[in-house]
Amino acid sequence: MKLDVAIKFWLSILVSVLSATASRCLADPNVCASCGHYIGETVYLIMDRVEGEKKGVCETCAYLKRRCSLCGLPVKENYTALLDGRYLCARDTKTAVQDVEEAKRIWADASREMDRLFSRFMTLPTTNIVFAVVDQVHMDQILQSPGFERQCPFILGCTRSRLLGDGRWKHLIDVLSALPKAELSAISAHERAHAWLAENIAPTRELERDTMEGFCELVAYRLMENLGEKNEMSSIKRNAYSRGQIDLFVEAEASYGMYVVLQWLKYGVDGRLLDDLDRIRKIAEPRPAAAEIQPLPTTIAPTPVPDTLTLIGISGTGSRRLALINDRAFGADESGKVRVGKTNVVIRCLEIRDRSVVIEVDGSHEKQELSFKLK
Repeated sequence: MKLDVAIKFWLSILVSVLSATASRCLADPNVCASCGHYIGETVYLIMDRVEGEKKGVCETCAYLKRRCSLCGLPVKENYTALLDGRYLCARDTKTAVQDVEEAKRIWADASREMDRLFSRFMTLPTTNIVFAVVDQVHMDQILQSPGFERQCPFILGCTRSRLLGDGRWKHLIDVLSALPKAELSAISAHERAHAWLAENIAPTRELERDTMEGFCELVAYRLMENLGEKNEMSSIKRNAYSRGQIDLFVEAEASYGMYVVLQWLKYGVDGRLLDDLDRIRKIAEPRPAAAEIQPLPTTIAPTPVPDTLTLIGISGTGSRRLALINDRAFGADESGKVRVGKTNVVIRCLEIRDRSVVIEVDGSHEKQELSFKLK
């Protein structure tokens, strides 16, 4: 019995020593991040796209042509070779969703969460979307077809929107297979936001491509924030896909609220967000189409508004604080026209308080206080 106890004791000591040694090796910059062997005199630094930091690899691994499609590091052993020619390192194989049915469930879960998260601000396309999980070969064929051009070396999804003859929209959304769950959810949100842009932004509104990508990244970023996926949030902020527009969209949404962002997308005077974020308030009021011009067919009915002046919400901080009244956002001491039922009323916002706003209706010198009723 004493011998057994002694053996267990020394085995536990041995396991502790080996674990400590392994931890030191993983943290040792002289250990190759690919093969695990000690690096010689020359260290090659390669960006790990999953963790967002550069890793040191040995000369042998640095010249390997095989690279993990997720992290970008070379793979030498214990890797997974996908049928479409991609590779996954041992670490990323564990997180990659390779079952198509599971990927579809993740898409459905992400869509439901998006509907709940953004229902106050916009109606995202749902029933007119055909979702598919595709491999790299199929994705390359889509991106090389007429009307598509490669904007980024790591395209993970694409949306093809088409207006049918009866005025309905149809969206084909393809997402690359073998992505981690969080990234798959983020890409799904990004592509679904593209479908919303197709249905809601007039052809005459000249938005730059970076701007549209930045908005779609914002939608994905907010979904990841809601799901507590901090690593994926960092990944979205790190990538240069929207050339800085994602940072401006995140700041604009935090300062002015999602409603103002959406109004700017539809009616803003600029084609991209600028460092002067206050310009997001500069919009061109939508004009009715001329009698001789037929309006574009649409499946989206006008957004319903209350029959009385109602404070919908308050967003922003400090001098950027805004009050959403019926269908329009107001800053302090700002006047404008709002829809009330089937008519319009011009009001002036006098003061924005914590849970209420003081206004004055045009033609009346009486002040009214509208309270923000929390649900």
